[in-house]
Amino acid sequence: MSAKHAIVLLALLLATSTVLCAAEFYTPPVVSVPLLRSSPVVDGKVEAEEWRFAAVLSDFVLLGGKGLPALPTTVYIGYDSQAVYVAAKLFDPQPNQLRRAVTEPDGEVWRDDCLELFIDTKGERRTYARLAVNALGTKYDSEGRDAAANFQWDVATSLAPDGWSVEIRLPFAQQTAPQPGDRWILGVARNAVRVSELSTWARHQKSFHELQSFGTLIFGGTPYRVGIDDIGAMWLGDNSAFVSVMPLFQPSTPPTASQASEWVKLNVRVMSRDKRGHFFNSVKKEMPSQIIQIPVPYSVKQDDLSTVTFSLTDHDGVVCWRSGPYPVNVPAVSQALQQAEQDLGEALVAWARLPDGHPKQQTQKLLEHLLEGWRHLGERYQIRDRMTRSELQSLLLQTELMGEQAQMLLGDITGQGP
Repeated sequence: MSAKHAIVLLALLLATSTVLCAAEFYTPPVVSVPLLRSSPVVDGKVEAEEWRFAAVLSDFVLLGGKGLPALPTTVYIGYDSQAVYVAAKLFDPQPNQLRRAVTEPDGEVWRDDCLELFIDTKGERRTYARLAVNALGTKYDSEGRDAAANFQWDVATSLAPDGWSVEIRLPFAQQTAPQPGDRWILGVARNAVRVSELSTWARHQKSFHELQSFGTLIFGGTPYRVGIDDIGAMWLGDNSAFVSVMPLFQPSTPPTASQASEWVKLNVRVMSRDKRGHFFNSVKKEMPSQIIQIPVPYSVKQDDLSTVTFSLTDHDGVVCWRSGPYPVNVPAVSQALQQAEQDLGEALVAWARLPDGHPKQQTQKLLEHLLEGWRHLGERYQIRDRMTRSELQSLLLQTELMGEQAQMLLGDITGQGP
């Protein structure tokens, strides 16, 4: 292989390289808060019938947004003319090991197993009330991080064989309920001490206090309860989620004839590291009169971190529900291949500068061997959507090893040069 051939091959390598960038697209979750048919009793026991006509927040993600929690959390929300009601079921198969150390009000409740709410009733994303409660029912409240503030709110907790639960009543200021269409900003977070797990309803990168990440509550919005029954394989290639939609119309105000003939759209958006991996799909359905389950196909086209977000829009295109972004983690083979390309390219340039002779001939054999291995790994990568997670992880390790070998060869060549 001559220096001329080496430079041509290097050009081909660089031409096939892809600029990678992380998917930073993020839209906070949304939920339409229904007017409850009857007010729940705040006793800490989250009864299914009592919260049947409340809205349900989408499932939590880990702090940082790159994984799903081992211990799930389900949160319900609704309101009446006097207050907003929030209930949560915090699953944990070992409730006897919950940390419940803080007993003094406004103590460091956040260090215990706890649920935290962050509420901005003005919807301006400038400040917020922070409300935290541990599994004992000990309360903490503050305005932002100022613990001197105190708010009026009622809370009760209860232990169960599968975890613990909490019910909260947040009375309206001046006993004035929000008007239809009013919006509040809400953050919801959980600390599961036993497994050292921090999870949130919205995607937060480093802290529960990231105001711009909080979700949105729409009072009197399109009254549907939406739940993701099965999110699918969350893997490369074609996937299918199953999402349930249940109308929450008040018996006294059933849908009109015109409403009954209208429709809703269930949307799914996949965001990957660049636009070639992005995906969008929507499924249009007539406005249901009872609970229905809707299959929603989606496709994951690229490895590394992608996110899948679901939303429900009404016939006017208004978002009445949106999930947080669910992470899809696929071993980042493409980045390892790109790094191997770069390392091999640098080795080729260094090799081409060597003087003719035996050392250059010996190095050529090693370089050709690595290039052939790189081509083989690239061919395997082309069928990545047919690989299992373990197979793709093995391919990643082999690719990283090749990159290390190319770096070692570059060091050897550099040492042989003039």
